[in-house]
Amino acid sequence: MDLTFFLKNLPAFEEFQAHHLAVLASHLKIEQHDDAHVFIRQGEQGAALYLLLQGSVRVTRHDDDSEVEQEVRELSDGEMFGMLSLIDDLPAQASCSARGPVKTAALTRDAFHQLFHEASPIGHHLQYMVAVQMARDLQEANKRFRATLTMT
Repeated sequence: MDLTFFLKNLPAFEEFQAHHLAVLASHLKIEQHDDAHVFIRQGEQGAALYLLLQGSVRVTRHDDDSEVEQEVRELSDGEMFGMLSLIDDLPAQASCSARGPVKTAALTRDAFHQLFHEASPIGHHLQYMVAVQMARDLQEANKRFRATLTMT
């Protein structure tokens, strides 16, 4: 698989020059995973940002109050997850596990930091994507909090 070509065809990276995408691709580690492999556990620090190359990943959230695990969404080819893993000591807001065999490209925190030296436009773009994800998570947490308040 030509990872640079794959990246160029994703909306998140289509505006970047080929040499920047090549640097990003060189920092990604392609991995195969079996069904039910857990990439990220809610409440724990994730190890990497993952780009789903092939397969499906289930995103779930466990509600401590009701003891219910709810499927938030299902991810497919070309989607990313684990963005908050790029930030040190930040626990994941949901769990992510493989649904069937999965092929991913992983970007560790160390590789993310190296991107700023080798392809700063990509590093800054990923930083922006992390900020957007944090804002979405905060909005979702506020919705859940408001729902809890109206129930009491």
